[in-house]
Amino acid sequence: MSEIGSGDIRDLRQRITWLARTANFNPGKAASGRWLRDVSALGHAEVDWEGGRWAIAPAVATLIPAGDGTAVLAGRRPLDLVDQLETEFAVSVVEPATKDPVWLPAPSTVYIQAESLAELSASLNAVGVSYVGCAARGIAERLLQVQLGEPAGPPAWDTPVEHLAAGSVGGVDFVRGAPDRDGLCRFLVNGRQQYRYQIGSQWLRTDYAPGIWWALAERHEQVIRWRRERRSNSADIGTMFIDQGAPLPPLQARALVLCSGLPTQFGDTARTAIYTNVPLPVADLVARSVRQLVSVID
Repeated sequence: MSEIGSGDIRDLRQRITWLARTANFNPGKAASGRWLRDVSALGHAEVDWEGGRWAIAPAVATLIPAGDGTAVLAGRRPLDLVDQLETEFAVSVVEPATKDPVWLPAPSTVYIQAESLAELSASLNAVGVSYVGCAARGIAERLLQVQLGEPAGPPAWDTPVEHLAAGSVGGVDFVRGAPDRDGLCRFLVNGRQQYRYQIGSQWLRTDYAPGIWWALAERHEQVIRWRRERRSNSADIGTMFIDQGAPLPPLQARALVLCSGLPTQFGDTARTAIYTNVPLPVADLVARSVRQLVSVID
């Protein structure tokens, strides 16, 4: 991806699956899609699912919150880039843990440390990497609240429709049939999932993640929790938990993932998505952008 720059998502997913099998992985049907979402959240690429295209992001280094000057590498990563960085900085490469061969490991995380931020910025520029400060905070501060789209026609009468069932977010999300009241539904058009939100007699366009969060807010369901782990420079730093049935939009996911530089973790027992090293203000901004409030737990 770093060498080619951009391309077609379907072609890329086929290549990902083929390469995974050469490395003794047996990826499931959805594995390449989840891998791409990890790559997007890590800031390595932009993915346009509706348009079917992807593009690699420019190479940048971003500070992790309360990390004592530690930066994480994001974006384009040509083959010799890490070697170049190791001649200038203290570099640590962390490989993601892989529990299940059905899923694919995200790219390794590259941490960079220097004596000062001025030295960090100057030396990074010399190898074609831009220093961008703390991207996690910057993204969180600019998040817009999720909205439904423009009016649209309802599904055709003979189109099979599924709707989001009340109380189903933690398990099976959709059940057969149109909603009998306001709610989110989905159906196939030319082989692609389309999402509509019904409010009274009106149908509105939406995407999967915004539609889920809108439905949760309308039901007054809170699915975001944050647990304090430590305090650093007058800031509370902790771990954020989100019920797995509620996927974050790409920018919200990126704001949380870039707090640590590690891909989203998943708790099998509690069925939660887990984000570490998240300052409480960042957690609050992300939650408000999806019409939620953070529940602080002990």
